[in-house]
Amino acid sequence: MDAWSSQQLSPLYGREVFRSREADETHALVAHELKDHRSVWGHGKVDSVFCRAELGALSLCILRYGCDVDIEPDALGNFVLVQMPLRGHAEIHTGGQTLHIHPGQGAVVSAHKPVRLRWHADCEQLMLKIELSRLQEVARRAFATRHADEVGEIDFDMPLRLDDAAGTQWCRMVANLASLLPSASDSPSYDPRWLAHCEDNLMLYLLCHRPNSVRRRHDALRLGSEATGLRQLQRAEEFMRSRLDAALSLEDVADAAGVSRRTLAQLFRRHRELSPMEVLRNMRLDAAHAQLARHDGASVTQIALDCGFSHLSRFAACYRERFGQLPRETSRH
Repeated sequence: MDAWSSQQLSPLYGREVFRSREADETHALVAHELKDHRSVWGHGKVDSVFCRAELGALSLCILRYGCDVDIEPDALGNFVLVQMPLRGHAEIHTGGQTLHIHPGQGAVVSAHKPVRLRWHADCEQLMLKIELSRLQEVARRAFATRHADEVGEIDFDMPLRLDDAAGTQWCRMVANLASLLPSASDSPSYDPRWLAHCEDNLMLYLLCHRPNSVRRRHDALRLGSEATGLRQLQRAEEFMRSRLDAALSLEDVADAAGVSRRTLAQLFRRHRELSPMEVLRNMRLDAAHAQLARHDGASVTQIALDCGFSHLSRFAACYRERFGQLPRETSRH
């Protein structure tokens, strides 16, 4: 596939774990390296190669069988497997869905769902094995979940597009990770903490840029929380608007909205960019302005008191700041 050049993947090809022309031997070796499974061998001659580079929570692998083979590993269990064909094609059966993958279109196989795979003779894949617990931790941090076990199962939508803008960037990131691999004979030349950051960044990109169950749950909770917050804000504003002449405290408004003082302040800051008391002051000023503009004979003093202002000089100053004129000028004109 054009996304990965032979030069970028050469460090991974240089980490060959086994090569075999025997079906039984290949089955045993793949089971040992990845997961125990059942396999049924079909058309073609076995010409298997398996390369692997282990980082921390990630393993990069290249695998080919050289013939048709059906693989049934049941559920993967403790890891998620990203399959990205370099050449040829394969099929994935999971969750009642059948997906055909090929260069330009891969898949993220969930850890908890039983899966059946069919590799065709022409198929060679680059695979990314992701430790489930680490992926859950990255998801927890990214989506502000309190405990890792609250993340639960992670399902990615299929297919994994590799030929759109987000997929192209994903391929670049995987290629960059592969290019960091030292040769098998060299000791690692990068700080493990930095490599761990690179791994987390790759997982974060996958979580943020490819549709998945964790992101959907987070978005649903956020939208639900947003709707609840807007209802609480509305209750607070209706309460203030109905009692413009009363001496209201922040506690009074918070109690009416059914929230704490801190939550009330956060709601107003987020949606009004003002404090609750600033919004209340503006409501009172707007009500006074409307009454003064009607010229119904009421005095400025009476209108100020009716709108909750007991200090006339302060009322005048705030009124002028908001409307650019004194109350008596509005009343006169």
